[in-house]
Amino acid sequence: MSKEEIIKRIIKETGCTEEKAENIFQEAIDNDDIIVTPDWEYIINRVIIFAIIATGLWALWQHIG
Repeated sequence: MSKEEIIKRIIKETGCTEEKAENIFQEAIDNDDIIVTPDWEYIINRVIIFAIIATGLWALWQHIG
């Protein structure tokens, strides 16, 4: 879940303000109740897209040159 999704869920479940929800979220990160990890699926998808675009540009360069 993203930070925004977690904060919205805190607000929904507790009925507190957004500022208080952000404080709760930060305390949870500080206490290691929430562990921040990279979104590997998003990262790998972007790497693949970049590789496809780079390959297409390389092929175009080879065709022109």
